[in-house]
Amino acid sequence: MHAGRIVGTALLGFLFLLFVAIDLVLFGIVSLNSVIVTVLPVMGLLTGGVLAGWGNHRASRHPS
Repeated sequence: MHAGRIVGTALLGFLFLLFVAIDLVLFGIVSLNSVIVTVLPVMGLLTGGVLAGWGNHRASRHPS
């Protein structure tokens, strides 16, 4: 298992949704004290890790 790829993709997912949350606050769509600002980066972290693990699992099952 490539743990570095999973961690890297999870970090990219975290950063992507962190910037989305910051944009939503800056454009006034959600307030700064909203729970969405906290939940979005955590969801990016988890989703990035799960997708990287799933992609790595599929790649190891079908070697080319």
